Amino acid sequence: MKQSVTLDSSFWINAHRSGLLRYVLALYHLHYAPAVAAELSEEFASGREFWRLARDGVLQESVPTSESVRAFGPGERAAMNLALENADWLLLVDDRRPLQEAQRLGIRAICTPVLIVGLFHDGTIEFEQALQALARLTAMQTVSPTLIEAALAQVQVERQRKER
Repeated sequence: MKQSVTLDSSFWINAHRSGLLRYVLALYHLHYAPAVAAELSEEFASGREFWRLARDGVLQESVPTSESVRAFGPGERAAMNLALENADWLLLVDDRRPLQEAQRLGIRAICTPVLIVGLFHDGTIEFEQALQALARLTAMQTVSPTLIEAALAQVQVERQRKER
């Protein structure tokens, strides 16, 4: 059974552009807030894919009923509020400050670098694939270098563990 998640547009865009989207779709049942959808324009490839999957029913729209989180942009707020309202859901978010605030609020949240570490740990992707995905994220310059560096260190530790 897939884990239910809600996501922010930053995570969607980065997962799409770094080649991780197929893993996200395989692992998670994706819910999105209307405010997140509004940030994903069909003018861009990631937005076209989002809307194609939304129209096909692969992605489910969910509307937050409260405004507990009031900081950040509309999509980040809505995604965080959905995660607060659905305690068993995971939040997928790549912006460092909202990620930190989500964790402070007790929301289980991950970013694309952490997803890469998990995929490598589980054997879903090989070491070289993990490095390539982290390199693509680095090149995009849309994910905190601190998060990418931490993920790279963890992938290297996991590789050493696997080689023993």
